[in-house]
Amino acid sequence: MTGKLSRGFMLLSGVWILLTSCNEIDPFGSDLLNSAWIDAKGIDTFHIQAGPADPDSIISYRVMSTLGLSGFQDISFPLGVMNDPLFGKVEAGFGSQLRIIASKNLDFLTSTVDSVVISLRYDTSTFYGYNTTPATVRVYPLSQPYSTSSTYYSNYLPGYDKSNVLGELKDFIPNKKDSLSILEDTFKLQLYPQLRFRLDSGAFMKILRSFADTIYFTTDSFSKSFNGIAVVCESGDGIMSVLPQHADSKITVYYHYSTDTVQSKREFYMSSFAAKTPFYKIDNQATVAANCLNGSILGDSLLCMQGFTGRDIRLKIPYDSAWKGKFINYAVLHLTVDDQPGDDRTNFPLPKLLEVFDISSGTKVAIDDVALGLNTTTTYTRIFGGNPISTVQDGKTVYSYKMNITRHFQKSLKAKKDLDLVISPLFKLESAGRLFFKGPGATQNPAKLILTYSE
Repeated sequence: MTGKLSRGFMLLSGVWILLTSCNEIDPFGSDLLNSAWIDAKGIDTFHIQAGPADPDSIISYRVMSTLGLSGFQDISFPLGVMNDPLFGKVEAGFGSQLRIIASKNLDFLTSTVDSVVISLRYDTSTFYGYNTTPATVRVYPLSQPYSTSSTYYSNYLPGYDKSNVLGELKDFIPNKKDSLSILEDTFKLQLYPQLRFRLDSGAFMKILRSFADTIYFTTDSFSKSFNGIAVVCESGDGIMSVLPQHADSKITVYYHYSTDTVQSKREFYMSSFAAKTPFYKIDNQATVAANCLNGSILGDSLLCMQGFTGRDIRLKIPYDSAWKGKFINYAVLHLTVDDQPGDDRTNFPLPKLLEVFDISSGTKVAIDDVALGLNTTTTYTRIFGGNPISTVQDGKTVYSYKMNITRHFQKSLKAKKDLDLVISPLFKLESAGRLFFKGPGATQNPAKLILTYSE
C-alpha cells in the first residue's frame, strides 16, 4: 500500500475544501511554494506559551450531501489493545453497517450453510506497538443502527452486548507480511495480508433469517434492518489497522444446495457507502503523559501529544509590535523531540506527519499552509513540513519537526492578531503515534518560532 498521505488525497481534497470554504485560500504569499523555508536562518521568538490543548472530539462520520456520498470517514481503522509504558493503555475498535448487492435470489437463507467468514484487509503501514503479542478479536452485532444522515464524533461508542458474540479469533499474531491462500469451491485464491476468521454460522444466519424477504431486495432496506457489527480487540499489546472499505473486507456466507456440491456465496460489505465509526479508550493514569496533562510537569519544559482521541499541543504567541513594518519571509515552528527513558522507537515510532490548526476564533480551522499542502500535487512536506527530521548533536541523533506557518503568520500579522495554535498528528483518528516535545523553556533545543524577515 502506498503512503498514508497519497492514499488520502482524493478523500481529503473534498474534506479540506469543506473545511476551508469559509476561510478561502487567497494568493497572498503564493511565492512560498518552495522548500527554501526549511533551511532559512532567522531570529528566535521567545514569547511562546505552551501546554496541552483542551480535550476535543473529532468528526468521524458525516455525509457530504453535495455529493450524496459518505464523508469524513477514516480509510484505515485501528484495532487493538496496547500498553504504552509512557502513555498508558490504549484500546481501539470500530463499528460498521453492512451493505449488500440487492437481489431477489435468497437461496442462501434456505440452503445448507458451510461457513460464515469475516475478512478485513490489513493496512500494514499503520501497525503500532508490540504486534508479536497474541491478540483476541471478537465480533458483536450492534444494538442500535447507524443513521447515515447523522454526524458522529470520535467520542461516540456504538452499543453492543458483550454476551452476544458472533465470532472470535483467539490468541493469534497478526501476519502483515505474508499473503493468504484460500480455496473457494475449486478455485485457489491468493489474498493480500488480512484478518480472516469464521463467525458462528448459526448466530449470524439466525439474524438474517429473522427479516422479511423484501429487505434483501434493496440495499438501503437491509442496512436499516441489520444494525451492523462491532469489531473489538479484547486482548493483545499492539494496534493493528484494517481497511473495512476495501473490496477484500466483507462477511461471506458460503452455502450449497442440498442436491449439489457446487459452493455458492453471498457477500456483505463494509463499503464506502456504509456508515462506520472508530471508537477508543485511553487511560493515561500514572504515566509521564498524565503528568504533562495534569500540570505536574509544566508545558514550558515538556509537551506531549497523542493520536486517536489523545490530547494535542497548544501554542500561544502574542502579537508583537516590534514586527510592525517588517516583511516576513518565513515563519517556521521548530519543535524538538524529547527522549524519555524507556521510549522504544522501534515499536513506538514517531508520528509520520503533523498538522497545525488555528483556534483563535473558537473553531478549529486548518491553517492555510496545511490546507495548501493537502490540496496541491506538490508534496505536503515540501510546502508545510511536519515530518520528523534527524540531525546529529554531540554524537547523538536528535529528532525534530519543522512546520512552515508563513502564510498564516503573515495574515495574522496583517490583522495584528495573536497566534493561538493547536498541533496534532495528521489523520489523527488513524494514527496511534505519540511523542514528547521539549517545551519553550527547555535549556537545550527549546520549542521556538523562527522568523526570517526584511525591513
